[in-house]
Amino acid sequence: MTLLRPAARLTVAGRAFSAAEGAVRGLRLQLGLGTHDAVTIALGPQSPLGDTEVDATLEVALGYGDDPAVVFTGTVAGVEKVPGGLLLEGLAATWPLSRTRVAQSYVQQTVKQIVEDLLGQAEVDAGQIDASLKLFAFHVDERRTVWAHIQTLARLAACDVICAPDGTLDFHPPRSGPTADHTLRHGADLVRWSLGPRQAPPAPAVVPYGAASEEGSEKWHVLLREPDGGSPDKPTLVPAALRDRDGARALETALGKAAERSATGGALLVVGNAELRPGDVLELSDMPAGEPHLVRATAITHLLDGATGFRSALSVEGVA
Repeated sequence: MTLLRPAARLTVAGRAFSAAEGAVRGLRLQLGLGTHDAVTIALGPQSPLGDTEVDATLEVALGYGDDPAVVFTGTVAGVEKVPGGLLLEGLAATWPLSRTRVAQSYVQQTVKQIVEDLLGQAEVDAGQIDASLKLFAFHVDERRTVWAHIQTLARLAACDVICAPDGTLDFHPPRSGPTADHTLRHGADLVRWSLGPRQAPPAPAVVPYGAASEEGSEKWHVLLREPDGGSPDKPTLVPAALRDRDGARALETALGKAAERSATGGALLVVGNAELRPGDVLELSDMPAGEPHLVRATAITHLLDGATGFRSALSVEGVA
């Protein structure tokens, strides 16, 4: 059996360096749902990357052997001198969404169409965009960033927002079982784990804001006189962008699944795996009896240093 050595490759402003060539002392890459990916790289004092400038392009690849996989694409957000070397801080290529403000109104368009238009205005590339929900009206204004509006759209469509390794933005419904994206073996891939039930919040009822269902689609602009969730023991949402019962019912179902997922939670520490991404469904094989076998990654931190090698720390929830 051949043991592969952990490997990293940094490409900064078009110049590529292995971890050894760049004098990389450590690396921490944080990936999550609904967040901009971020990386912190510790460099030795003689690193050839010491002349790196803010806003330089940055690509990070991690893995084993001679062919690490790209896990991050973005720009350098900070260069700091510290005792014994330098720190490079990078933000994903989706970061301009948090600096862009636009004014726009959308009528009778799908969430997919709105997201793609907002990405274009922020000059951020679209990845997998899958959201067919039609909104009867959605207003974007300069008081909030494009990123904040995309988060609102994600809540309305019950979608994940994920930075892809190539710097594009993915926007799609959460993955579900029973087919897993990866299998992690207890006693082999899993170094440490903790999993168990959590107290989940009650799933809200969702009712339409408008009268399109009762009065016909041409009455989408007419407010529903008495919106009623029908249950006093859980909250009721009345989203202004949803004017018919079909859209409200789809969101209610999705929120129910989110509550079901949150009823299981925990953390995993695994042998470093650059293929793991937020939103992936993971099968935990050979687990002790009674432990969940399928979980979904909500956040991943890849760690690389000379003392402990390459590790991946995951926050996980259940699968619905």
